[in-house]
Amino acid sequence: MKKIILAIMLLWIGCASLSAQKWYQVGFKIGTSFPLNRNYSVAGDRLSSILDGEFNVFFRAGKVIYGEVGLGYAFYKGDYSNANIGFSNVRVETRHLLLPVKAVANIKLGKSVTFLPAVGIIYQPILKVTDNNINYNKKTINTNQTLLAVGFDFKFGPIVLGTNYRYSFKPFFRELDGAHFQYINICAGFQF
Repeated sequence: MKKIILAIMLLWIGCASLSAQKWYQVGFKIGTSFPLNRNYSVAGDRLSSILDGEFNVFFRAGKVIYGEVGLGYAFYKGDYSNANIGFSNVRVETRHLLLPVKAVANIKLGKSVTFLPAVGIIYQPILKVTDNNINYNKKTINTNQTLLAVGFDFKFGPIVLGTNYRYSFKPFFRELDGAHFQYINICAGFQF
């Protein structure tokens, strides 16, 4: 985990030197997500609560429409239950690498306020799943998720506040019928 955070920081510092040119933007965001669905399988697996966070750096290039690439790290601490099988509130932690690729529009709303609608995908492979007694591991859950991300940011000077909707193209479980997870993500950060 320390190596990932160090790599993210080095990427951000390296890109920051390029941001003096107007057609480049670099920045970082921290955020959290709120699940829109909690039932992950037809067998009754349910997410009863979640604590999560993420850290991202991004690099944009363009004028009116930016191409954006990024690098991030996310963790999810979910409490799962299943009344049919007889377990409740088993905590499973997953850690993910985040690789977003987006198109971002740059719409000036005032001298220091910019509206930044965005659409893209986030490739989200699992780095680690903690040991648990309900058989959630890299063999049973989909470890290479790709998510649709649609949202917007507001930039006030260097401060960025935003939200986006995320939808996974694959269900949570690899071999069980069930739900594709969906989140609303909120974030805050700085952009240069």
